[in-house]
Amino acid sequence: MTKFLALLKVSIQSMLLSSTNSRGRSRKKAATGTGAIIVIAGLGLYLSGFYSYMLMQVLAPSHMEVLVFIFMGMVALAGGLLFTTFAVKGVVFGGKDNDLLLSMPVPSTLLMASRVTAIYLENLLFSAFVLLPAGVVCTMMTQNGVGHSLQFWVRLAIAALVLPLLDTALSVLLGALMAFLAAKVSKGALGQNIVTGLFLVVVFYFSFNANKMIGALAANAAGIKDSLNWAAPLLWMGEGIMGDWGLLLAFAACCVISFALVVFGLGRVYRQAVTAFAARAAQSNYKLSTQSASSQKKALFRKEAQRFFGTPMYFWNAGLGLILLLAAGVASLILRDKLLVYLGMAGENIPLLPMAAAVICFCLCTCPIAAPSVSLEGKYLWILRETPISDHTLLWVKVGFQLLLTLPCTVIAGACISIALGFQLWQGAALLIATLLFAVGHAMFGMLMGLTFPKLDAVNETVVIKQSLATTLAMFVPMAVLAAAGGLYWLGSQISGWAAFAFSILLLVLLTAVCAAILSKRGPTMLRAL
Repeated sequence: MTKFLALLKVSIQSMLLSSTNSRGRSRKKAATGTGAIIVIAGLGLYLSGFYSYMLMQVLAPSHMEVLVFIFMGMVALAGGLLFTTFAVKGVVFGGKDNDLLLSMPVPSTLLMASRVTAIYLENLLFSAFVLLPAGVVCTMMTQNGVGHSLQFWVRLAIAALVLPLLDTALSVLLGALMAFLAAKVSKGALGQNIVTGLFLVVVFYFSFNANKMIGALAANAAGIKDSLNWAAPLLWMGEGIMGDWGLLLAFAACCVISFALVVFGLGRVYRQAVTAFAARAAQSNYKLSTQSASSQKKALFRKEAQRFFGTPMYFWNAGLGLILLLAAGVASLILRDKLLVYLGMAGENIPLLPMAAAVICFCLCTCPIAAPSVSLEGKYLWILRETPISDHTLLWVKVGFQLLLTLPCTVIAGACISIALGFQLWQGAALLIATLLFAVGHAMFGMLMGLTFPKLDAVNETVVIKQSLATTLAMFVPMAVLAAAGGLYWLGSQISGWAAFAFSILLLVLLTAVCAAILSKRGPTMLRAL
């Protein structure tokens, strides 16, 4: 048990606390881990509270509260998969400390169990903050006394404890599949990107059609429940929470057995799986052909592009905002008539220009491409530094790669939104000037954060991209700047229209110039100090 707890502690730290380059500063690491826990718990609490309330409003009159727990179980299951599937790929099968841990005198099954238990604890956190608030909402809004007995809360607690076991088993299987594709299939990254894209399409579809679905649920709750036979374990969970102990025990057995099969099944071959996933398949189809040559900068740009598009974790976390930006621009043209109707209903005094700029800039804030780029070099950073390329060029190539992606998307989205909203020529030009300035400043600031808070010893790319302090600051500090620009726009509007625009642009110009000056003068020195 002592060995298991020690391995579990290492696994949890690898998953949650390895978010900065603070060696020996336990307070800073603990604060970062606490922040990650608060984010997960807060998201679960928000989703459960909001949707449970909406569902209870339509289901309580027909005494179909069981559907609330079935749907919240689906939310907990889907959210857990979203949070932990990539973590399984990176922490369980792709951790850089796997070789060290596997060389220790501990069974591979025990190591596998400690890794998977860390994933279970994260799923447990999210599941508890989804199911327990749903129980509170159900107790407050029910019309048949559900939730007014101690046994109800005991059954709900059991469901919240065992549901993450099923979630963890599915996450481990999907993570193993993704690790296999990444290691053995030549187009593994493309396949992972396609799967992730389809998953996000499904998430956005349900998000945008939630109100319509809830309306249909109110009209035919019993029929919808009968149609959910494909989700039998969740039906057992819902009925069990409502009072059927037999179905609750069947659900618990299903979750426990699934978890045990995955842990002991993969645990027996864990050493072989980690070794196989770490190895690359050798190719035998070599052909003698003419080799192409390119300039140093083109080679560096190609290297950045291969890492960005070839690392699904990097692409979807740092590139999703660009996809949403293009989608918003195209949607504004397609749905122009409906958009104008809604704006007309809201009144004529809506500041459309700053609102459009805020939407574009917010999407750009979610695209920290340059911030993790230095840390992603990891132990191979010395290779770049030994090449006959100046440190100044290396930094600006990384900044330029982000601009190569963000500037065209910004121009396309700005032009589409300007046409859809009927902006005059000067308004469209002002929108493009403000958003392009923000895009340039954001790229340089992200590079500065990557140099200031590097994580070259991260166990995997998940830690660098999702949990590093550099990435976090590269996202949220520009959001604060965006809020400050909005405040200056409001102050300027009290004087005149041109003053509102001038104040905001002046702030962006100033901050962009400061970032450019610091990066040019201090950037190469900061890079050499790594």
